[in-house]
Amino acid sequence: MAVDYKNTTDEQLFLLLKEDGDVARSAFNELYNRHSSRIYTYCRKILNNSTVANDIFQDTFSRLYEARNTVKSMSNLSGYLIKTARNLCLNERSRKNYHNLSIEDFQLPIYDKSFEKKELNEVVDIALEALPEQFREVIVLKEFLDMSYAEIAKTLNLTLPVVRIRIYRAKVKLREILAPYFKDYENNKMRNIQ
Repeated sequence: MAVDYKNTTDEQLFLLLKEDGDVARSAFNELYNRHSSRIYTYCRKILNNSTVANDIFQDTFSRLYEARNTVKSMSNLSGYLIKTARNLCLNERSRKNYHNLSIEDFQLPIYDKSFEKKELNEVVDIALEALPEQFREVIVLKEFLDMSYAEIAKTLNLTLPVVRIRIYRAKVKLREILAPYFKDYENNKMRNIQ
């Protein structure tokens, strides 16, 4: 009997990882397809380094595959992946002695005409890097991974009010950091109209 992997729950797919050969491979591929973009986005936004983020991303899925031998069942696979990626990212940041940029270090590029999506993403990445780690993490989980406040609280082991406060403060700080960029953009836009 063939398994319909696309309509199988994460919990059932995790149990299929314990099987041999094609069944385990197909189950892993389905889990990877479901969760890879969220996990990579998290790693990339937290570390702001594609190469290191890719390594952490791969290690996260390797650990999932290895967990099939030691974990009996997995009721919250998405949470497991985020927590694993988070721990690996935090270890990497402490090992490499990452430092946050201060607002004084933040310099915006000047654009001649309109900015493209790529340029905007780069500016947002720079702004995220300038945030304190506790704010960066909650804003990445909320805005880039579309997690609810309750999911963020559970993932980070925080209370709901603390999550709300951190997200609010992160947004205020991001607006403060990005304000000069958007002011320059508006000024350039007005010059181009005249």
